[in-house]
Amino acid sequence: MKYQTLLEGLEAVEIKLSNLENNFTIGSEFYSKFYVDIMSSISKCKFAKKLLCDISSTITDGDHNAPDYKNSGILYLLSESIQTGYIDESIYRYIAPNIHKKLNKSALCAGDVLVTKTGVYFGKSAVVPTGFPEANTSAHVGIIRLSDNSINPYYLSTFINSKYGYYQFRRRGIKATRPEIKLIEFDDIKIVELPTKLQLEVERIVKNAIKVRKKSKDLYSEAEAYLLECLGMKDFVANSNAYNTLSFKDSFLETGRFDAEYYLPKYEDYCKLIQSYSNGYELLKTACDIQDINYTPEDGRLYKYVELADIGKSGEITGCDINKGENLPTRARRMIHTNDVIVSSIEGSLDSCALVTDDYDGALCSTGFHVLQSSKLNPETLLTLFKSLPIQQLMKKGCSGTILTAINKPELEKLPIPIIRTEIQQEIAKHIRQSYALRKEALQLLENAKLTVEQIIESGGGNYVIINKLQNGAIREFRTAIWLLLIEIGVIVENNADNNIITTTKKMSDSFLCSGRFDAEYYQPKYDYLFNRLSDYETLALGDLADIHKSIEPGSDAYCDSGIPFIRVSDLSKFGLSKTSIYLDKMNYADVIRPIKDAILLSKDGSVGIAYKTEEDLDIITSGAILHLKIKNSKVLPDYLTLVLNSIIVQLQAERDAGGSIIQHWKPSEIEKVQIPILPLDIQANISKKIQYSFLLRKESLQLLEQAKLLVEHSIETGN
Repeated sequence: MKYQTLLEGLEAVEIKLSNLENNFTIGSEFYSKFYVDIMSSISKCKFAKKLLCDISSTITDGDHNAPDYKNSGILYLLSESIQTGYIDESIYRYIAPNIHKKLNKSALCAGDVLVTKTGVYFGKSAVVPTGFPEANTSAHVGIIRLSDNSINPYYLSTFINSKYGYYQFRRRGIKATRPEIKLIEFDDIKIVELPTKLQLEVERIVKNAIKVRKKSKDLYSEAEAYLLECLGMKDFVANSNAYNTLSFKDSFLETGRFDAEYYLPKYEDYCKLIQSYSNGYELLKTACDIQDINYTPEDGRLYKYVELADIGKSGEITGCDINKGENLPTRARRMIHTNDVIVSSIEGSLDSCALVTDDYDGALCSTGFHVLQSSKLNPETLLTLFKSLPIQQLMKKGCSGTILTAINKPELEKLPIPIIRTEIQQEIAKHIRQSYALRKEALQLLENAKLTVEQIIESGGGNYVIINKLQNGAIREFRTAIWLLLIEIGVIVENNADNNIITTTKKMSDSFLCSGRFDAEYYQPKYDYLFNRLSDYETLALGDLADIHKSIEPGSDAYCDSGIPFIRVSDLSKFGLSKTSIYLDKMNYADVIRPIKDAILLSKDGSVGIAYKTEEDLDIITSGAILHLKIKNSKVLPDYLTLVLNSIIVQLQAERDAGGSIIQHWKPSEIEKVQIPILPLDIQANISKKIQYSFLLRKESLQLLEQAKLLVEHSIETGN
């Protein structure tokens, strides 16, 4: 009796070696009761069973080398492109036609059955329909080409999506940080051959679902087109010319962002520029110390945690998360101290650099940062260097990788660093320190303002004038420091435009010191066109229309098999939320923000600018990369605002703010300033009606796909 109590709740199965079903996966989970029952149901079914290898002429996958993505060319499907029963054509890349020909093994044909092989969602299946564009796919997608005419591809795909197929794939998958199923495992997947009539009925339902989904998509596009028509932008086409002939007055000094393509310097030019500096240079390896020793947070201890989103435009840390060590994400592994300079390693966020102040001494930062110190450059000068054009461009040159492009430590160590003259370092430090002091004073005044609203009202709002003046002064001091550095290392030669790498005739006081951005993409004619069109209408900043709230980033250590569903950007589309297999513990995350009815979920990292309006209160938790917007202004309807956020109107603003790299980061401070055109409420209502009907059709499409799945499962279980 004692032994029975000890074993209560445990599951044990004894399998002889000679009876093993699988030579590749022999873990105990493979023979768990759940999976054994699934296979038992298949075995008991009266219909014929066939192995996948026996009904296929080809079982393969895409090329395992990372492709060179292009702006146009042959459609290249990612694993995220394959959804349950359909291909999401909005998730894709492009490859060159000559690469497509070389990758003929994975060139897709009509009737191919696709199955995702990797990631938490592996096991999803869809069919390449007739008339689908010429396409290829990645190594994360399996391709099944049927040779047995008795098996319909739409039926096979639906069988794989049903529990009898899906759990065979999950059973054979490798459970790791990135779960996957090996291609060799596909052969032994058992398929139940239902009667042809039933298979054709499944095909009819799936195709009808896809047709309804397309109609839903067309309706949504119609709503968007109607919106653009109302704004006089129906025929708008983004200018494909990435260059502009603006003067320095209207470009570099106006915004402060750099683009090598725009200014036509080569990376070698920057190296030569630094190497010719009169006071000499050293490689970063000798000029700086890189603090890359991992720190393991202690359980129960509170830490400040700084991530990319917490870095401001002027090299300041704007905030942090405070959490216990056990609740921090796994990337919170770098301890930082006063006067460290932290530099983002991620392309697209390379300018996210900051000086660590006393407020963040002993905090932790993400491993996505390089943490630097130098005995030859004061921290303020080191920060200013990493915000400057030459170092930014050379860091960009050193970036490598596939989806997540970044500069690693060996490449960082190769950067040439000018050893700035001591007197210039002191001048730079003076401006940076003044910038930080003014910013801190401004923040303190803001805090006081929150606590003493009555006093501010009595003084006629005078404190707000002081706050704005201090904030502007802080920004100006920071940009003055950058300007001094650019002059010192020869990027800009005052009063000698012909000798500059970047030619200009504009005064610093009229441009760079006003805004601090240096990006050629920022000046593309399409942005000018957009804002010129919007100027004809009433517009409001998004922050004036909605309250914007951030969720959490718990880290992969917190992921569970059950609990509250955890939704990431990859699960979010403008049409809804995908089913997730990641959950969080209900007790630990009971107080975390949940989406409420008519809230708009908006992505700010990775695939930025995806917006979806929730139809009801949802008991889910979203990642920190998804913001929650709650409308607070009666001038906009929620469906209308969601459509505008998904339209080219906001997508262009997101593109301009977040930059053009693969992994993008759109700061909440930028999102708050996004301009939204305010159309009359009757037009908004008309648009909203179209959108709601679009979503109704999409829901019907999903129900049809579910119906097809249930038909397959019912037939297997009942033998009818």
